[in-house]
Amino acid sequence: MHPRKKSRENVLYGMIHHCLLFCSLSLLLASCGRAPQDDKERGGSLRLERTDDYLRIMNGDQAVLNYWLTPQLPSGLPEHYTRSGFIHPVWSPSGKVVTDNFPVGYAHQHGFFTAWTNTTFRDSLVDFWNTHKGLATVMHKKVEEIVEQDGIIGFEAKIVHRSNVHGGNEPVLVEELIIRVHDRNDVFVWDVRSEQTNVTKDTLFLNKHLYGGLGIRGSKYWNAKDTTNFMGLADFLTSDGLTRDSANHTRPEWTAIYGDLPGGKAGMAVVSHPENFRWPAPVRVHPDLPYFSVSPVTEAGFFIEPGETYLARYKVVVFDGEVPINLLDE
Repeated sequence: MHPRKKSRENVLYGMIHHCLLFCSLSLLLASCGRAPQDDKERGGSLRLERTDDYLRIMNGDQAVLNYWLTPQLPSGLPEHYTRSGFIHPVWSPSGKVVTDNFPVGYAHQHGFFTAWTNTTFRDSLVDFWNTHKGLATVMHKKVEEIVEQDGIIGFEAKIVHRSNVHGGNEPVLVEELIIRVHDRNDVFVWDVRSEQTNVTKDTLFLNKHLYGGLGIRGSKYWNAKDTTNFMGLADFLTSDGLTRDSANHTRPEWTAIYGDLPGGKAGMAVVSHPENFRWPAPVRVHPDLPYFSVSPVTEAGFFIEPGETYLARYKVVVFDGEVPINLLDE
């Protein structure tokens, strides 16, 4: 068994250890608790609004993030682009939208999303990232629970990664995505825990590839192909001080994407947990497009056996102005 791919039993056994470590590193995901079944769940200045289509976390009157429950497909796009189970928009504390969804020229990318690219399942290529290939789909299945604690609010959602290759629409990975937003308004901070379990009787091979795993798609105002909205290319910065020209396929502890938006500059950064597989994992920083991927398959592939779980954790910091380097380095 791979050291960071765990059976369900081992995942449960290790949760106490992980929680203790999170506390010491300020990366703790809040423990789960059942919240009231109201449309608005309150925790200090935080609240969660739930509709039939989305979950939206608010900090006071300012939205923080939006998670899509129902399949999304803009008018005019082919059916194979349909997707749910991703986060967009992501807002900065001043209300600037720092992500894009179904971006011009790259409609298979979605704000903050998870997907693998070059995988082999039953001797066939299955690509969960490039949905326009028609080989796979990724969809939200259900909300497991809403979590409300002092200074934290969030949710746990189940997402299914399905193969369309072997008879169509077969669940391969079932993902438990846990989001916890902290009650802070100078920057917005949220914790992410993703557990992807192989629910089949066959091994899923994640082949070496340029990208895959966690994807971040930046604002439409940074997309040169979006001639209506483009303001300028996004900037990138990593924990090693590297930028767009030098950061690609390096192994930083955190990566930030930011740039000019209407009303000023804003962006978001992703900090990888030090117990993540192959930490610090390589990042794919695109030379022209406003996106990056935190990807453990950039240098070598691995596999998820039947019943095993791939675990990844991140802290996301969304900010206005320049990158808060001192905060990210804490």
